[in-house]
Amino acid sequence: MDLRVRGIGGLDIHGRIYINEQGINAQYSGPSKHSFAYVEWLKEDDRFLDILVQTSPAFNGHAFPKLKLRYKPSLVQVSNMFMCLHVCPCIFV
Repeated sequence: MDLRVRGIGGLDIHGRIYINEQGINAQYSGPSKHSFAYVEWLKEDDRFLDILVQTSPAFNGHAFPKLKLRYKPSLVQVSNMFMCLHVCPCIFV
């Protein structure tokens, strides 16, 4: 699997990037220019053309102390054989 992390080189990005054979789950912070540069680099790969990206502005620096890259066997937490997806009720308003 192409880890798709080489695009981070030289970018001011902190956060958590989890990868496995199914894909990528990433939460990271950085200057907008750097954050979007990484997304655009990912989209150069046809497998990531429709990647969902959600953004939130941060006004006091990084939300994470450093960058962690890990392989995780499962990108979604499974509990009692059911997928546990935490959804904010505010999205249904």
